[in-house]
Amino acid sequence: MKIGFTLAEVLITLGIIGVVATLTMPALIANYKKTEYSTRLKKFNSTMQQAILMYNNDNGEISGQWPEPANSTEAMQEFWQEHFAPYFQNVIKLETVTGSRNGIDVYFSDGSQLEMTRSGALDISYDVNGKKFPNKKGRDQYIFLLRKGNFSPYNWTSDIGIVVKPPEGEDNYTKDMADRNNVLRLCKRDQTFCSQLLQIDGWEYKSDYPHRL
Repeated sequence: MKIGFTLAEVLITLGIIGVVATLTMPALIANYKKTEYSTRLKKFNSTMQQAILMYNNDNGEISGQWPEPANSTEAMQEFWQEHFAPYFQNVIKLETVTGSRNGIDVYFSDGSQLEMTRSGALDISYDVNGKKFPNKKGRDQYIFLLRKGNFSPYNWTSDIGIVVKPPEGEDNYTKDMADRNNVLRLCKRDQTFCSQLLQIDGWEYKSDYPHRL
């Protein structure tokens, strides 16, 4: 007598496997994204820090401003080539952007993208997956600043404190950018501050990170 599975038993088993896969796949994908994004952010931050440190040692404090004229595409390209290009070995394309914002877009071989634009400092947006969606701060875009020779996550505060207002009934935010609870609350309210939270957490996405990747 041969012993085996009936067709019904096989179908039931496959159905159970399908249900389990459906339940677990989102979590697996989210964990993969967290690991991938964390790795890219660590590498980007390290490369930028090393580039600026080496430039400062060799040439004096790096400027946090584009050279004049600000709308010169040649000046933008020269700025990147002089200050950063020698330290990034995986650049596949460089584009200049003019009009409503003046700056450059730098595309890397791992699919990530850097955008530099001019303001009171040098605003730097790093997109861990380039042009792919969602293209939103705190999810795949992270904001940094270059000011007075120092590169850091966005942690700007004015003389009067944090411009961002908390929800009604909550305590005001403080200017202490080393206070994780304060920065976590800021990241929830304004995703621009999320790069500061990730730096505090060693560029890892903790379980209480407030935004979906």
